[in-house]
Amino acid sequence: MKVKFNRFERIAGLFVLTAAVSGLALTLAVAIKRGVFESKVELQTSLATADGIREGTTVSMQGLRVGQVTAIELVSAEEVFVKFKMNRDYFSKVRADSVVRVMRPFIIGEKILDVSVGSETSEKVSELAKLQSVPSTDVMDLLSGRSLGPYFELIGKMAENLKFVAESFLDPKRSRAMVKMFDDLSPLLRNASSLTKEANTLLVGVNKDQQLVKVVGNLVAITNEVNRVLPTVAKESPEMLGHLQKIAKNMAILTDEVQKTLPMMQKLAPEIPRASERALEALDQTVVTLKALQKSFLLRSSVEEVRNEEALRSKQDERAPAAEEKP
Repeated sequence: MKVKFNRFERIAGLFVLTAAVSGLALTLAVAIKRGVFESKVELQTSLATADGIREGTTVSMQGLRVGQVTAIELVSAEEVFVKFKMNRDYFSKVRADSVVRVMRPFIIGEKILDVSVGSETSEKVSELAKLQSVPSTDVMDLLSGRSLGPYFELIGKMAENLKFVAESFLDPKRSRAMVKMFDDLSPLLRNASSLTKEANTLLVGVNKDQQLVKVVGNLVAITNEVNRVLPTVAKESPEMLGHLQKIAKNMAILTDEVQKTLPMMQKLAPEIPRASERALEALDQTVVTLKALQKSFLLRSSVEEVRNEEALRSKQDERAPAAEEKP
């Protein structure tokens, strides 16, 4: 049975056929433009996060579309494994020093993988090579909830603390105590300022003509010398350290004994002037008695002999140094 089409049906069929051919041609053109039929090379990289990256994400090089992401695999909390393909025509520009960056061509556009052009002196890479990734941050990443979430949480905790402080100050007693504290701070600050001025005046007097600086310098020099000599003393005269230890021990014992005798000395202290006075009186009486004995008939001649002997001995002592000086 032969089917016949009228004029309108033929025009409609021709229109549908033309639309189908045009759609197919457009699809082929887009596929050719995107390099679907071009030879591909597969590469891979690792990212810290796959935020904004999915299968089909564009891979670019110096602004040119050279491929797309083919697979994404979560390895750990800090690593995401990404595979992508790129046209073989651009594969010769990829070298060992090429890096992968996740970026946005525009502020609000979708993210892409940008592969940098390697240097001519660097080695070429093979297929399935793993390129190093470099982290990058844009405005949208900074404004994302993942970045701002911790800060908002911190601000929320700060707001809770401020609320607690505000509620605490609503108590009139605490408010008065706070005001009183500030009132008490004024005299304290004035006293501190006065003390600082006095200390400055005292230090200026002490450090007149750089005396304090010299003293500190001398102490530093003495300390350095002692530190330098101590190892030598310990090496050459180890027994000296033992003697020093004994001296320190004896000094401690002596100090303890003196501490024990101090109460007794304090008790005897009021009697010491009276006892000294009586001792002087006794000495005077002894001198008077001796002079009276010298004037007696029995001791007068003996006293004169003793005086003559003392005079002769003093003359001999004076002649001896003179004789030594003559040679």
